[in-house]
Amino acid sequence: MSRLICFIDDSEFEHDLVRREIAPQTPDLEFCQAYTFEEAQTALGATKPALFLLDLWGQDKSVVNPHVTPKADLQRDAAQFPTLDTVYEGLDHFKGDLHNEYLKRLFSIVHHWRALFEKACDNIGQNRKYGLANMEQVRRHYPGVPAVFYTRKSLITDAVALFRARADGLFIKPTGTDEPQTRAMTRAYAPTLQEELKRIMESFPSA
Repeated sequence: MSRLICFIDDSEFEHDLVRREIAPQTPDLEFCQAYTFEEAQTALGATKPALFLLDLWGQDKSVVNPHVTPKADLQRDAAQFPTLDTVYEGLDHFKGDLHNEYLKRLFSIVHHWRALFEKACDNIGQNRKYGLANMEQVRRHYPGVPAVFYTRKSLITDAVALFRARADGLFIKPTGTDEPQTRAMTRAYAPTLQEELKRIMESFPSA
């Protein structure tokens, strides 16, 4: 017997991935798709889904003048980042926990790029308010129904926010170098996603 998953995402591309790449590969799941929680409520009517699958990042309508960060601004900031030369400088003669020092230096590069990514997201008005607002509505109107996030741009700071919001799971959307590869990776991942979602649903017998 199929179980109804309510998928809420603000991207038509992501909805198309569910329709064309995930749904055909997950015969045990049925999908109700919506762009907002209100739209989902209308589509569901009196039906209670077995699980909510929520996008995390979406457009923050309170952001004034959302815009793409100029390339020159990103280049200026990135030029100040630590480099691989910084990571390896003096490493051969380091006294102490060499492996830990090496990883800390390497992570400093990741940290700077992550901060730059967050800055670009802020400028364009993309953040996690969209997903967390939908989660709040799910908890209010569908108590006892599990809700998990399915996201592509999640950061460690998002994981902390999801933990505090009592999310029942977090799944990362497959990401290729272009649309065809992303589709192929999503299609291949679909059966695994189905099994993970079923596992979560089975732990909520009242859902």
